[in-house]
Amino acid sequence: MSSNEDGGKSLSSFRILSEKTLQGPAQVDLFSWCPRMDLLTFSPDPASIWLYRMSGQLVWKMTLKDSKTAISALAKTAIISALAWRPDGKMLALGCSDGMIRVCDVNNGRIVHQIATRSSISCLNWVAEDHSSIQSRNSAPFDNILNIDITANLPKLSPLPTAFAPDSIFTSKGVLDSMINSSFMSEESSMIDILVNGERDNRIFFNIFGHFSIANISFPSPLEKLTPLCHASSPDLSFHAFIVESQDHALFMLPLRVHFIRRFGNDLAHISSTSTKVQALLIYISDGMGAVAAEWKNMESSLVRPMKSLEDILVAEKDSDVVLSLLETLILGFPSDAIKSWITNHLSDRAVRSWRKASSSGYENIRKLLLENLIPACERMVVLITRVRGLARWRERGVHLGLNPDSYTHIVDALTLIMGKAHRLIWDLNKEYDHFKPFIQWIKFILDDVTNHDSTAEDPDSPIETAKVATYITDYLNNSTMANYFSGDGCAPRNGTDLNDLVVNLKKLCENAFRESSESMKNHVVFGSPLRLADNVASKELCMSSRVIQRGSESFMYTAVSLTSNADCVFLICLDLSGNYAELTSCMVRSASFAICNMAIKALEFVDDEKLMLLVHPIDPASSKTKARIVSLEFERLLAESAVVIDAREFNGAICSVLYSTDLSEPEWSQCREFTDDFLPIALAVNGRKGRRVGSVIADDRHRFLVFDLDDDEAGDEEESNDDTMIE
Repeated sequence: MSSNEDGGKSLSSFRILSEKTLQGPAQVDLFSWCPRMDLLTFSPDPASIWLYRMSGQLVWKMTLKDSKTAISALAKTAIISALAWRPDGKMLALGCSDGMIRVCDVNNGRIVHQIATRSSISCLNWVAEDHSSIQSRNSAPFDNILNIDITANLPKLSPLPTAFAPDSIFTSKGVLDSMINSSFMSEESSMIDILVNGERDNRIFFNIFGHFSIANISFPSPLEKLTPLCHASSPDLSFHAFIVESQDHALFMLPLRVHFIRRFGNDLAHISSTSTKVQALLIYISDGMGAVAAEWKNMESSLVRPMKSLEDILVAEKDSDVVLSLLETLILGFPSDAIKSWITNHLSDRAVRSWRKASSSGYENIRKLLLENLIPACERMVVLITRVRGLARWRERGVHLGLNPDSYTHIVDALTLIMGKAHRLIWDLNKEYDHFKPFIQWIKFILDDVTNHDSTAEDPDSPIETAKVATYITDYLNNSTMANYFSGDGCAPRNGTDLNDLVVNLKKLCENAFRESSESMKNHVVFGSPLRLADNVASKELCMSSRVIQRGSESFMYTAVSLTSNADCVFLICLDLSGNYAELTSCMVRSASFAICNMAIKALEFVDDEKLMLLVHPIDPASSKTKARIVSLEFERLLAESAVVIDAREFNGAICSVLYSTDLSEPEWSQCREFTDDFLPIALAVNGRKGRRVGSVIADDRHRFLVFDLDDDEAGDEEESNDDTMIE
C-alpha cells in the first residue's frame, strides 16, 4: 500500500497500526481523535455521531432528536456543524445548527448538558490551561483557606433510580461522580478549561468548565458580520485568536486578551467550578423531583384503582359516597350490600396483598428519594453557595467578579425552604402510612369475613386500630398527602406550596447570581486589531490549522493556510505575542510559503509544537507518477530568520501575499507515506499529545479508515495495537 521513496530519496514512513471498516459511510467534516484515549469520531449523516475504537470496535451511536429552540419555534432536526473534545477526553461537545451545544458523556454518548446560543455555530474548540499556569496564578496569603475542600467530606450523592428517572443522566454513577461527587479542589478540577464557540452572527461565547457561560461577546467594529472559522489559545488561556471570514470573503486573524483569568486568580476557579457543580445539582434536583412525582403517580394509581371500582358500584346503586359507606361498615361492624358486592367481585386475597405491597413500596420509595437524593443534594448546594457568599463578603480582597452576597443569601434561603418542605413532606407521609397500614389490614379482615376465610393463623396478634382506620378514611382516602406539595391535573397544591415551583425559583436565583459574575468577566475581554491574511477565500474548501506555542517566557501563534486559488501552496504565519502585542497595538509577523509541485493540499494539521502534517493528492492523477501521500515537516525551519514588524493599526495588506514570504518549492519532509490506488485517503485526523501519538485517514469509499503511528518507523513491529490506552 505504500512506498518509502520520494524522488529517489529514502524517507522514514509512518507505521500502519490497523486498517478497519466502518458500519456505514462516513462524512469527513466531523472526523476527530479523542485527546486522551484511542477513540475516533465519525459522522454517518449530518445529525449523527459514531464513536469507534482504533481497533474498529463501535463504542456507541448518537443521533440528535428534533428540537425547538430560540432560533426557530418550529421543530426540526438539528445538524452537527462542529465538534470539540474536552481536553481530558471525558466529554464531547457538538455544535449544532439549531443554536445548541450538546455535551455528551464519552462513556455512553448520552447528552449530559446543553448550552443555548443565539445562532448556528461555525467554530467550536475546548481548551485547558497547563499545569504551570495553575501554579503561577496570583496567590494571596489566604488562598490556602479557600483551598479547603469541605465537599470532599460530605457523603457522595447516590445515582437516581433508573425505574423512576429513566431519562436522567444521573442514573449513571460515572456521570454523577464526574459532575458532582468529584473533589472540588483536586488538581483536575482546579485546571480551568474553556469551551469556546463562535457564531455566524458576529458573536462568541466562553463557557468555563462547559457550564459557566460568558455569553454574547461581540466582535469589534469596523468589521461586521464575521464568521469564526478556527480558534486557538495560549497555554495559560490569557490569549485567544480567531480566524474569521468577512462578508467580502476576506480571511482575518482576530486576536483578543482575556484578562480575568490572571486578574482573579484562584477565585475564578472557585466561582466557575461552583457554578458548574451548582448547575449539575440543579439538574439532579429537578430529575429527583420528577422521580418523586413519577412514583407518586404510580402509588396514587394503586391507591385509587380499588376505590374507583367501589365508587362505580355505589353510583350504580344510588348509594352514599365511598367515605360514608366505609365509615358505616367500620362503625356497624358488618358490610353493606354494596361493600359485599365490591369485595366479592373486585377484591381477592392476592389483590389485597398486591394493593398493600404497591402502596407500601410507593411510600418507601418516595421517602428514600427525598432522604437519599433530594435533601443531600440541597445540603451540598448550600455548602457550595455559602462558600461563594463568603468570598463575596470578604471585602479585604476587593470587589471580585461582580459577586453580590445578597444574591447568594437568597439562594441559601430558597434551598432552606425546599429542604424544610421536603422534611415536612416526609413527616406527613409517615403519618399517612401509619394510618394506611391499619386501613389495609381492616380491608383484609372484611375480605376474610365476607369470603369465610380464617386469617387468624396469618396474623394472630395484630388488633385493628379502628381510630386510625377511621382517620385514614376521612383524612387521606380522597386527600393524599402528596397533593399538598405537588400540582397535578392542572391544579395547584392544596396548601399552595408546589415543590416544583420552588425548584424553578431556585434556578432563576442561581442564574441571576452567576450572570452578575459573567457580565463582570465580559468587561475584561479586550480585542486587538485584526490582521488580514488573504482575500477571495472560499471557506468551505479552505484548509487551515492554528496553534499557540509557549517557548520560555514568549508565546507565538502559528497558522497554516492553503487556499483553493493556490491549492499546491501552503502559507505559514507566525505571530509573536510578546512585547507590545500584550496590548494588541502592534505585532511582529514572520511569514513563509512553500509549494508542492503538481500536488494539491487536501488537509493539514499541526501535530505538536514542531511538526505540521499534510495530506496531498496529485493534481492530475492520470498523468502523474506520484500518488496521494501524507507528509510531515518541521514548520519552524521554513520561517524566515528575519522578522518584519507590522503595526496592526496601519497594515492593510494580505499577509499571504506580501513580498517578504520565503518561497521553498522543495521542502524537506520529516516523514512521508505514499498510498497506492487501492486506498485513496480523503480526510486526516491527528492526535499529537504525548504518550499516545497516532493519526488516521479515511479512504475515498468512506468506509475504510487506517490508523498509523506518528513516531514509529515502518521498519518497526507491524503488529496491530487495539487497546484504548489512557494518555497520562
